[in-house]
Amino acid sequence: MIAPAVALLATLAVQAAPDSAGATLYRAWCASCHGADGRGQAARQTQLSVRPADLTECQTSTAETEERWLGIVREGGAAFGLSLDMPAFRYGATPEQLRAVVRYIRSLCGERGWPPGELNFPRAFLAEKAYPENEVVTSLHGSEQEYIYERRLGRRAQLEASARTVLDSLDRPFDGVTGALKYNVWYSAVRRALVTLGVEGTPPLGRQEAWEIEPFIAAGANPLPGLFVQAEVVGAWEDGEGVRGFSYSVGVGREVGRFTPMLEVGGTVPRAGEATVSLVPQVRVQLSRLGHVAGLLGVELPARAPEPRHPRLTAFLLWDYGDAGLFRGW
Repeated sequence: MIAPAVALLATLAVQAAPDSAGATLYRAWCASCHGADGRGQAARQTQLSVRPADLTECQTSTAETEERWLGIVREGGAAFGLSLDMPAFRYGATPEQLRAVVRYIRSLCGERGWPPGELNFPRAFLAEKAYPENEVVTSLHGSEQEYIYERRLGRRAQLEASARTVLDSLDRPFDGVTGALKYNVWYSAVRRALVTLGVEGTPPLGRQEAWEIEPFIAAGANPLPGLFVQAEVVGAWEDGEGVRGFSYSVGVGREVGRFTPMLEVGGTVPRAGEATVSLVPQVRVQLSRLGHVAGLLGVELPARAPEPRHPRLTAFLLWDYGDAGLFRGW
């Protein structure tokens, strides 16, 4: 096998130059396909079915976790539904070597200020994700549906557009549209936490009768290995009424293989009237091997409300189009 021989040669080279372990391994394992500079320009004698990824593209190298990178390098592209051209390096390579080459690959971005993928926590149903993302989401909440498009802008910003429908007994199923902008104002790879500010604007369309502006703050943290917390606080201002109050949500979850069980608590605190509180147990399921397509299923359980409320089904289907095409990665 070629891979063990390459790994042995790389090991000898690393022993001779321990300070550049990742770079040495990269030159031995990866440069013939991804290019000496990581820009995806394969050597002329290398025959590939698809063009290799540009490893210097910061969004590519930072958006995924180190563990995901390790999995692809260790198991090869086929294990994640990617190109068969990407070999598996688990034979003859030590865990330390794999981690060294992955960290070198992730360093090829060369720009500061990109939040690491370790802070890209699984999307919950209520709380806005604090990490800027490229995603398409279709969600269901009782009789309400929402269709969301998110586009990352540079290192920390994100634009969002959404449309809503309601399939109830009324004759106006179109509920309205919303535009949003959010910006990651702070993150810490050491503390494994991030904070994002944003604002949503909803014009008077569909069932929406007046302009509504909703500033929000969203946060996420990973206080313990495998455990994450996400929270959001949203203000509400409406043309003609002024400040209407605020809503909040906080949730905790834990990744267990392809499944992520989560529990959120959310509620509203109006300027006038009674507050509401709901519990939303839910489970997120990674559908594709690559992890860029996922689904969520849960139920909203009213715990406090001014009028009788019944449990409502919650669900969404998510496609992270920044990772791969919809039909790749399976």
